[in-house]
Amino acid sequence: MARRGENIHKRKDGRWEGRYIKGRADGKAIWGYLYGYSYSEVKTELTRRKAMSGFYQLSGASMRFSELAELWLASFAQGVKESTLTHYQYTLHKYLLPVLGDLPVSELNESTLERLFLQILSPSDNSHKPLGTSSAQECFGMLKRICKYAARLHLMPPLELCVKLPRQKKAEPRPLSLAEQAALRSFLLDPPTPRKIGVLLQMELGLRIGEVCGLKWSDFDLKNGILTIQRTVCRIPRGDGHTKLIVQTPKTRKSTREIPLSTGLVAILRKLSKDVTPDTWFLSGTESRPVEPRCYRKSIRCYLKRSALRTIHPHVLRHTFATTCLQAGCDIKTLSELLGHANANVTLQRYVHSDLNRKRKALQRVYALSDRIYKESLRGSQKEQTA
Repeated sequence: MARRGENIHKRKDGRWEGRYIKGRADGKAIWGYLYGYSYSEVKTELTRRKAMSGFYQLSGASMRFSELAELWLASFAQGVKESTLTHYQYTLHKYLLPVLGDLPVSELNESTLERLFLQILSPSDNSHKPLGTSSAQECFGMLKRICKYAARLHLMPPLELCVKLPRQKKAEPRPLSLAEQAALRSFLLDPPTPRKIGVLLQMELGLRIGEVCGLKWSDFDLKNGILTIQRTVCRIPRGDGHTKLIVQTPKTRKSTREIPLSTGLVAILRKLSKDVTPDTWFLSGTESRPVEPRCYRKSIRCYLKRSALRTIHPHVLRHTFATTCLQAGCDIKTLSELLGHANANVTLQRYVHSDLNRKRKALQRVYALSDRIYKESLRGSQKEQTA
């Protein structure tokens, strides 16, 4: 719903109308108008129009932080996914603008921004809960990017912000053991269904839950045994208090990938692929609508319970795949490509966790090498003494 001061209202003909100041003549505002069939559509375009008109009308002396932030947001809106843009809009309007929005850009400096950012981290009015590690890092990163953008436009001098962010040590996800994997696999294959096999694809191919929800039968090349990952499903805020389901390209450019299928998986998929069309969504079994991740998570929890396994987050299945690959001797570069990471560093930082057995084997190799070097040095010294 539109809020007071947004200059957005619903017309009698059912359309939404937004207005903005596109210029001034003799001190009077010249209004521009735009129309759309949804509130979110009008709000998004109105934000862009306000930002662009503000860029030509305002200077750092009269511009407020809210106008600067909207201008920054509009500057890269065309180059990011809809889900990314929506998430940035939410973070900006939820956390930064309520505290910083009315500040003139000309008054911004390190001490002011650092002091006010502490209010964002832990608000005294309880407008939101104190920010955790990831939310705090995201908000602080966004603030620095906005300030850097303003400095590039010569609206303010470059600033060096330094704030101690909260740190929270996250427990490393514990992958499923071999026994747990066997128990889950046994349940999923007795009897196999597309929704069950979707869990198997996460555990044995490392797919994200959104990627599984985005699969169509046309993505399976059963003749050559190849699965192509080319879309993901997620639910995002619509801007009017509601959400919407969207289908978009995977998380990163490298996430669009081809994964070889095992002969066992191919045989199971052949049996399940009877009487389906290429455009049929893999999980839902219809062409009209995919299964969304939040619904599929409920199915996964049910499968885990019926398998008598511990409750885990679906992403642990992806960690399980990465751990199994490493134990089998898979190199980091190949694993990174299978997981669809932007680069191998992401794989190393997030998924490579040595278990006790791997540490023991590594140290055994080190001890064996040390013993060999020590024995060779003893033999060398004995030969010198007898010579």
